[in-house]
Amino acid sequence: MPKSPPPKPADANSAPRWLAGMRKSEVDGDHVKRPRGFYVNYDKFAAIYSARGKKRLVVAFDNLSSVNDDSLARETWGDKFYSDNNYSSLGILSFDANWYRDEVLFDYLEGLCAQGFFKQFKHVVFTGTSMGGYAACAFSGLAPGSTVIAYSPQSTLKKDLVPWEKRFNRGRRQDWSGRYQDAALHTGDASKVYLCYDPYMEGDKRHADRFSGQNIVHLPSNYVGHKTVVFLRRAEVLKQVTALCMENRMTPARFAALYRKRRLLPWYYFGLMDLALERGHRQLSDRIIRAAEAASGNVNLEKILRNRRKKFWEAQKDMPTGREK
Repeated sequence: MPKSPPPKPADANSAPRWLAGMRKSEVDGDHVKRPRGFYVNYDKFAAIYSARGKKRLVVAFDNLSSVNDDSLARETWGDKFYSDNNYSSLGILSFDANWYRDEVLFDYLEGLCAQGFFKQFKHVVFTGTSMGGYAACAFSGLAPGSTVIAYSPQSTLKKDLVPWEKRFNRGRRQDWSGRYQDAALHTGDASKVYLCYDPYMEGDKRHADRFSGQNIVHLPSNYVGHKTVVFLRRAEVLKQVTALCMENRMTPARFAALYRKRRLLPWYYFGLMDLALERGHRQLSDRIIRAAEAASGNVNLEKILRNRRKKFWEAQKDMPTGREK
């Protein structure tokens, strides 16, 4: 009997999970009467709605790293987690590094609001990271009482509002006049706004400081730079952080307790070493390297750690030793 050919691996043109979910039936194998979602496509963005009940809707915005992904299998940001928890989701795919500065998008989201789309859900969550974090904050006012979870967000890239911001050249070139030019002005109607960022990264901290109000909750993710989401995922706490924020039960103390897992990740110590390198603390950096070696227990890191040590001492050999604190 001839052997069956092995299954072909999924390629860039395979059906994405959200499409497969939309096609599932719920009642005895028959198609349900109501649509399970929709997909709309515009020049600079697409919107994908996956209906999974009225309890919670998550509005998730892509980050910068996804804009060049033109595969049909592309997923919306974080949707597997929302699907696993049976949350409805409205994912916004961005096809351009334009920081969502798109009048068509403004009209589209405002149109959904006018149609009562957001009101049908008991709870709405807006979320995203960096560019997507700006959008999550900026559009949260479309669903008063919503929760915002923004990782390393920009409040705006309007030059006269943040003249100190020199990063994100593509974003700063966009038109920041008109609607939603300053996300810090649009979070007042949210129930909670969770801002997760590295306070030792000056640009990210200055953006976070522009948000004000009793609903603003700062979650300091120390020494990881602009990659808060990546770090939390590697520390295996991102799902817990997201769940607690979605339920409006996250506090700085709870976040700090979860964030203690950073001590098991060499990446955390690399961030500390970079800060020590920047400030000229020789002895402190050497102690950090030894702590990283003890925490990791991974012999594959020895070469990386040696290179870090060499980089530090070469950079510091002609500089005075900084005062230790």
